[in-house]
This record gives sequence, C-alpha cells and structure tokens, in this order.
Amino acid sequence: MKTIIQHPEIGNIEVCTRRGTRGVSFRVTADKVRITVNPLLSKSIFPLSAERIEWILKAQEKLKTRTNKLIFTPDTVLKTYKFTVYFVANDTIKTTFAAQRKNDTLTIYFKPNTDFTTAQSQLVITRILTHFLHIEATAFLPNRLKLLADIHGFTYSGVKINSARRRWGSCSAKKQINLSLYLMLLTEELIDFVIVHELCHTREMNHGERFKKLMRNIFPNYDELNKSLKKQAIL
Repeated sequence: MKTIIQHPEIGNIEVCTRRGTRGVSFRVTADKVRITVNPLLSKSIFPLSAERIEWILKAQEKLKTRTNKLIFTPDTVLKTYKFTVYFVANDTIKTTFAAQRKNDTLTIYFKPNTDFTTAQSQLVITRILTHFLHIEATAFLPNRLKLLADIHGFTYSGVKINSARRRWGSCSAKKQINLSLYLMLLTEELIDFVIVHELCHTREMNHGERFKKLMRNIFPNYDELNKSLKKQAIL
C-alpha cells in the first residue's frame, strides 16, 4: 500500500507498507523520498527526527549536484572510448527512456516532450549510460591491464571493475588493482595513463619522486597527461 505524505521541509514522501519488511528503510533520490516499512511500524515513522530530516536534505542536495554536473539534452552527442551516444525521439516506446546498442552506436530513445532538465531524467540517462559503460569496461579493462603489465614488467594480484566516481583507479598494499568503469569515457592514452599509474603503485605506494620516475619512464609527457586527466569529469 502506498501513501503520499506532504512534509513541510522535504515535500512529498511516498510511504510504502509491505508485510515481511523488517524495520524501516529510506530510499532517497534527487527529487523523491520513499519509505518502506512493515505495516505494524507505520505509525512510528512520523514525526521524522531533526537528524533524519537533515540527512535526507543533505543527501538530496548531494545527488542534485552530482546529477547536474553533466546535462544531457536531446541534442547531446557523447563519444566514449567504445561507442557514441545519440538521443532520438520515439513515440512508440513504453517508458520515458529506452536504449539500444548497435555496433559503435548507443541510441537512447525518449518520448517526445520529455523534460530533460529534471534531476530524475538526468539520473535515468546516467544509469542507462553507466550500464553500457560497465559492459564495455568489464570486457576491455582487465585485458588492457594485463597487456600493459606484461609490456612494462609489472605484476599484480587481481583486478576489479567498480563504479567509483571519486577516483579513476586504486591499488591496495596487496597489489589488488581497482579500475572505475568510467575510464571508458576517456581517450585511449588517458586510459593507459591511469592503468600504468596504478601499476606503478604496485612498486611505489606513494606519489613521491621514485613513483614519478617510474611514470616518466613510460610517459615522458607525465605532467601534461596528469593535468589533462584532472580536467576530466566523472558522471
């Protein structure tokens, strides 16, 4: 059962009561709050505590800021490492957005008159794009890592592909390398630069002079590429 509650600070809150649900769970998006609760506990939700209200508002503000970093419009053409994204109006799709990948093209269909400026639209588009980036990253990055490690004489214990937004990659003390799927938004040179960066951390865990020497032996234009990478934005 769903009920809409109007909250003076948060706005509309969707309350869903479900048998079998344990306790209370909150799902917060940029413009929506959903509370799922066992019917026996539904009367205990409100009033929300000041701490809970503050947490929800901060989470929404953070999501809005993140979502609005990259604004997709019907005219957006986005080139990733493996495919190019186009937006096409289509009045036959059943949902607001739908996607189709064919060869080196990803077409995101949208219903005519869709409002691209809402946080929800931007979030849905980002999720669609992330889905296809993950497929490409999983197929490409581990093989690329192995190739570069073999060429330059590095060893590592394993690799994981994640959806990190704050960093392109990382390397643990056990030589486990983590690579963000969003690397697929970069050029081949910058992808290799990040991968080699993490491989160098298998020998030097800091960014001191010995680390930079390793990097410059492979990328003489290290400083230039490092500046270029810092200008790139993750979705």
